[in-house]
Amino acid sequence: MDINFKNRKVVITGVSEGIGRSLAMAFGEMGATVAGSARNSERLRDIESEISGTGHFFYSADFSKSDDIKTFHNKAISAMGGVDILINNVGSIQKLAGFFDLSDEDWQEVFDINLMSAVRACRLFSPSLRQSVSPRIINITSVAASRPGDVFPHYSAVKAGLCNLTISLARSLASDNVLVNSVSPGPVWSKSWDDEAKNIAEKSGKDLQSIVDEMKNSSAQTLLLKRMGVPDDVTGLVLFLASDLSNWITASNFTVDGGFAQNPY
Repeated sequence: MDINFKNRKVVITGVSEGIGRSLAMAFGEMGATVAGSARNSERLRDIESEISGTGHFFYSADFSKSDDIKTFHNKAISAMGGVDILINNVGSIQKLAGFFDLSDEDWQEVFDINLMSAVRACRLFSPSLRQSVSPRIINITSVAASRPGDVFPHYSAVKAGLCNLTISLARSLASDNVLVNSVSPGPVWSKSWDDEAKNIAEKSGKDLQSIVDEMKNSSAQTLLLKRMGVPDDVTGLVLFLASDLSNWITASNFTVDGGFAQNPY
């Protein structure tokens, strides 16, 4: 069976890189109209020039700010006339640190960008989703939600909250047939990993590429498949959940982690 998103209208937050960018490109290739947001306007222009199809809408917005989310919502609905699929992908660890090195401000920042962004987007887009013939909400969380460590506990806790919110929303929207699920990726190389590699290279004086290789190899050893993920490793599952093949799936969380959760060592 083929997955086809012709005439479907998809909203994706955090599309400038990583999983969000991969999703925008994939939905475009499959005929969907995409509305995407991110803070980096230059990267948005790059996506706009590369994505397949026409009629897409990209807008620079800071999803840690309520007003920016409202503006993006209004403009996206105006541009597309509605929405069928909402993917809450925007998120960031912000600060790689242990519990006692995190301030109240650090916690609030991660809370706003990782959880409240989804709360506000779901609240705003729900009226339009209820009008769709095949509505979906897909929240991108993290394996850290269920397997937290001693580093970035603020991020892990907030992602657990997003998994919890997914179930609440699925219950609240079931009567409107809006299917709500979450996807929890394992270690996928992204900007936060890049930033940490650069930070280590600057402090140690080591070559950046050697630091990147070292980090990837070290992380790979925690996975059954022995390699870090890339954004496209997550895209396929999200496309399935967004499609008509998933018509009897809601209130569920799906792990895509290369076997991380099953590796005891």
